[in-house]
Amino acid sequence: LDARALYNPDVALRIKDEIITNDFTFDDNARLYVLTGPNRGGKSVITCAVGIAFVMAQLGLPVCAQSSVISPCDEIYTHFPTGSEDTIDKGRLGEECSRLGTIFETVTEDSLILLDESFSSTGSYEGAYIAAEVLQGFSMVGCRGIFSTHLHDLAASVDRINGECVPRGGVKIDNMVAAISEGERSFKVRRARPDGKSYARDIADKYGLSLDKIMGKIQK
Repeated sequence: LDARALYNPDVALRIKDEIITNDFTFDDNARLYVLTGPNRGGKSVITCAVGIAFVMAQLGLPVCAQSSVISPCDEIYTHFPTGSEDTIDKGRLGEECSRLGTIFETVTEDSLILLDESFSSTGSYEGAYIAAEVLQGFSMVGCRGIFSTHLHDLAASVDRINGECVPRGGVKIDNMVAAISEGERSFKVRRARPDGKSYARDIADKYGLSLDKIMGKIQK
């Protein structure tokens, strides 16, 4: 995939503001990305945009981008948060692991895998450990994919994973970051090492969940 000025059509139809576009590439330098960045920074939006681009191209429809070159995929696998009833018997983490286990039974080097906040239902240490094992598996499969996450330990382990997998024939993984510009979310993504911040505090403050604002509410 080599897409220029790619955007998510679902978001474009919902907003009146300027549409923010991004360039996105899968190549020999990265078939898999760990995408980190601030809350509401556009991680899920670009993850879905990539999947939609493949669907539209393979249906013979125009891709929502200035230009794009796409090598078709055989399947698109998604692993997003779900309200599945399986969580009753398995718990959320068990349900997530079960779904991923099923994906590994049929995923191929021609597949596209899109993961959004997988393993956020457990502690960050355990979540990053499981996620790293999963990433190694996808690297060895050779598929293309995006892992959008707040697990910064996972992003920090990319070099280690590459060191273990690439010599054994695995594909390379790289980091992507939803960027912050002058303290504001730019909704632009770039290949870079993450700064380890999710910027959740400013979102909490926006909705009145800083301690000062909470005290103001309960003292009324």
